[in-house]
Amino acid sequence: MEWENGALGPLLVPDVITPEQYYDSRRDDSALRPVKRLMLALLEDALRCFQNNSDAKGGLRKRLFSEAEEWLCKEGGEGPFSFETVCETLGIEPKFLRGGLLEWRSQQLAGSSPRRLARRSPVVRAGRISAPAQRRSRRVSQAV
Repeated sequence: MEWENGALGPLLVPDVITPEQYYDSRRDDSALRPVKRLMLALLEDALRCFQNNSDAKGGLRKRLFSEAEEWLCKEGGEGPFSFETVCETLGIEPKFLRGGLLEWRSQQLAGSSPRRLARRSPVVRAGRISAPAQRRSRRVSQAV
């Protein structure tokens, strides 16, 4: 019998994986990190446009507000960069954030809350995006 000789043994033994091994592979999001940073920047920009232009009467500022409002408040968006997908990827409850924004907006219209919700972005430091100094110096030395 092949079973007794051990020939089929390795084929029938299930692969055993511990919970730590399973969740460690799930937690490693290094491949998704750039996409998450992009999603965070997109969400922050929409929040900034929504809040900074909420009092606009016309022109570019009104358009920026309207586009941000549509993206933030429209339910059921599709695609990888819809409001719901962005929020869920970043671990934010979309309905809760949307509800807070609508509450803030109603307070703005009533004149009872001049405070902005958004803070300075953790994605863009010092107002600009640039390559780290090591990469820049490496590119310069390679070009010479």
